[in-house]
Amino acid sequence: MIIAYPTYLYTHDDAQKQLARLVPLDNPKSYPFDHFHAHAYNEILVFINGGGKHNINFHQHDIEDYSIHLLAAKDLHWVERSMRSSGFAIVYKEQFLQKLQLVHPDMDYYSLFSHSRVIQLNPEEREDFTFIFRELQQHQDQSAYMLQVIGAFITKIALLHLREQPMPKIFDDIVPQAIELIEQYYKTQRGLQFYADALHLTPRTLQHRFKKASATTLTLLLKERLLKEAKKLLCSKQMGISDIAFELGFKDPSHFTNWFKKNAHCLPLEYKYEND
Repeated sequence: MIIAYPTYLYTHDDAQKQLARLVPLDNPKSYPFDHFHAHAYNEILVFINGGGKHNINFHQHDIEDYSIHLLAAKDLHWVERSMRSSGFAIVYKEQFLQKLQLVHPDMDYYSLFSHSRVIQLNPEEREDFTFIFRELQQHQDQSAYMLQVIGAFITKIALLHLREQPMPKIFDDIVPQAIELIEQYYKTQRGLQFYADALHLTPRTLQHRFKKASATTLTLLLKERLLKEAKKLLCSKQMGISDIAFELGFKDPSHFTNWFKKNAHCLPLEYKYEND
């Protein structure tokens, strides 16, 4: 099936060498702005000077001064910046989070950065982040130092989130393993037993460990991943309801329609027309 929106992959150089890097937002050749698109990797957009709109999964956000926009892999977005806006993007590999996780085992980096959201820094927080912003922008040619600063930046975001929403959890490597399996099989495997077998656990143990470490359940995560993909495909002009139903592994269009209405609180056609 042809999908209307492109998904950008790592460049060859990034895939071979860089765990994380900074991309200036004022360079249209290095960062696309002209259409909805997705990335096969997580990224962070930092706007020091605001102006314009940022549409994430068809929800529009004003671009404010000193705002941090976290983008989860494969989420659709479109940045419509004004001329006065300025900032940069941080692109990082999953392995980078794994390294941070080893240093800070009490933080669940995977859960914190697995969904898109906008963080608006208050005046006190702006002062805290100003030094890191300056270091990131002024030392782009010092790769080893940049990795350390990016790691500090990501950890500072995690600490900010934890201060606002305390999460008394411990890291469990079952979470990233399960998330990787969901990404591979969510269209064809909806049952907990499949994932438990793949991870050599009982379903009950898997649910218990996953919830303890991430404050959600694997079943809910599966549903959210499928719903995210359904919404993306419904916004594609190339695909009808029947095509989408079979693409996502439903046995017939009526089954998909009922499932979507239950979880999105509207019919697939209503969502498609609303976002056409």
